[in-house]
Amino acid sequence: MKKTIIIAAIVLLAVSFVFANGSQEDSGKAPVLRVATMPLTAGVPVQYAADHGFFEEEGLNVQIDYYATGAPINEAIAAKEADIACSGFASVYSLANADCIWLADINTTGGMGIYARPDSVYANAPETNGVKGSKEIVKGAKILEPLGTVAQYMTEGYAELFGLTNTEITQVNMEWAPAYQAFITGQGDLTAANPPYSYKLDSEGYVRVGSFEDICGVQMVDGCFGRRSVVESRTEEVTKFVKCLVKAMDALQNEEVRYEYMKEFYALNGSTFSDYDVRMEIKDRAFVGTDYMSKPEYKIGEAWVAITDFLVRAEKITEKNAPNVAASINNEIISKATGLNISK
Repeated sequence: MKKTIIIAAIVLLAVSFVFANGSQEDSGKAPVLRVATMPLTAGVPVQYAADHGFFEEEGLNVQIDYYATGAPINEAIAAKEADIACSGFASVYSLANADCIWLADINTTGGMGIYARPDSVYANAPETNGVKGSKEIVKGAKILEPLGTVAQYMTEGYAELFGLTNTEITQVNMEWAPAYQAFITGQGDLTAANPPYSYKLDSEGYVRVGSFEDICGVQMVDGCFGRRSVVESRTEEVTKFVKCLVKAMDALQNEEVRYEYMKEFYALNGSTFSDYDVRMEIKDRAFVGTDYMSKPEYKIGEAWVAITDFLVRAEKITEKNAPNVAASINNEIISKATGLNISK
């Protein structure tokens, strides 16, 4: 009798556990696909796809987690707390580790630059190929920026233009918003800025000593990458995710749709984008939708090779790991998701 009661209790506990926690098979839900992104341009189409039911239509169970910059996104990927990332420049470090695969470009990254106060020697320096400065002037400059992001690449590229190494300038690590606030209150000599802070600096009379494109000589893109083990074991789900991402980017080609959605997106995520900032970002940053990818000259992940070469010279990526970046770029999933023959 005692034995029968114990068995019955175990069965009851097991049944209770199933009902309390559910099972993916019984609920009909697919396994969770955890996506790490930022409340910036690269995150817009991810959230748009979720809000408009694109993931649900494809039978995906997507969980979106937001991070301030790309560095903690890399940490989440490395810790296996995220399966897919939609991120920016910092992605290159995950690619260099050979554990990730680049799946899709999301947006071009115009609107970035390095800024000086209008009465400073930097603002009044001679200009070469659209960039103000000289070896004598830039040497020793204190530049406010978030390290581990595209800002660091831009800043060190700026120093390199004038024959300086990264040890001959001082880089002060601050997130975008604190760097902007510190700079306008008199700290630092220069600041590397990303929208909307670059737009605020423009409108407030600060001088852009160089744009990202003029300094670095390359068109950067934000994009989407996944952990290799996830991409290889869940290829169908990952392809469907990329398909939804492209569908969202295509919908956001309509300027008014994008304007209204981005205003709401930034407001909900606590970003201080004015109407002017949103309009400027739309002007400066294109989503890499179907039309963009249909151009004969388009190649997925093209900017990463030039960026990797720079990071090897700057000793941020080893020569041993550098080939992993180019090897990580995958054109098969984006080609299948779009029906296009995309090269790399």
